[in-house]
Amino acid sequence: MPSWHRRSVCVCAELLIAGYFGKTGMMHHFRDFFRRQRVNRHIAQCGPHYNYHGVSVNVPLSAGLGACNALLRGKYEHDEAVMIIKHMPADLPVIELGGSLGVVSALIRSRLAAGVRHIVVEANPDVIDICEKNAASGANDGSAEMVHAAVYYDGPSARFHLGRDVHSNALGEVEATGREIDVSAVSLGALYQHIGVPDRFTLVCDIEGGEYAIFEHDSAVLKKAGTVILELHPRFYKAMGGSESKILKSLEEAGLELVERSANVIVYSRPQQVHQKKLYPSTSKSL
Repeated sequence: MPSWHRRSVCVCAELLIAGYFGKTGMMHHFRDFFRRQRVNRHIAQCGPHYNYHGVSVNVPLSAGLGACNALLRGKYEHDEAVMIIKHMPADLPVIELGGSLGVVSALIRSRLAAGVRHIVVEANPDVIDICEKNAASGANDGSAEMVHAAVYYDGPSARFHLGRDVHSNALGEVEATGREIDVSAVSLGALYQHIGVPDRFTLVCDIEGGEYAIFEHDSAVLKKAGTVILELHPRFYKAMGGSESKILKSLEEAGLELVERSANVIVYSRPQQVHQKKLYPSTSKSL
């Protein structure tokens, strides 16, 4: 029996004997134990390098056990990745909101033609370096750019809550977990100006409910978007007095139409682009 298997059996026995409080707690301990075993074996063999839909990314264990495990199992932002691969144009500049660990950013960069601008916005200072390295890994021409900020419209800075892991961060009033920091605010309009006011651009957005403010304040810029790949967060909208239907209506009013939806990830494009994709499958200013 391999040594790691013997350790697994011993720890499982200890957990059962200890009799953790409640089935849920015990299940979480079992889950995390086996996740850690899986991730540690991978790191011993490959280091912090993971294959993400054919793209190599670097994610240290310090970024979180859950993220590393999801990468190993092919579950990390799976729906968003599939939509990017299927629907993101290669020739349009990209504004990506919510870069996180830069894993999705690396995938985006790999799908873009050489020299096409790609700006990545992330508010969490703890992951900025990781994000930037992954986002820039395929951009030797300097076409990828990192912006440390939060999308926010009510002042020059935003109060940002850092949760227990890199995917539980949020703006505004949330549970009192983690810590709070102030980060510079930026608008979609300012980012659009920064990439040179192109005729069309792609918006990729996953900012845990922060996207709702874009549809309230930057609807004019959305009319310049050629494709929008967006993860919806309906539970946050209700707390804001809004709804998912208002976002979908705003996208339609901007001249976009639904191309595909998978769970809470949606893709909207301009009718002309949708038609072209069916016929031909796709192969600045300071802030």
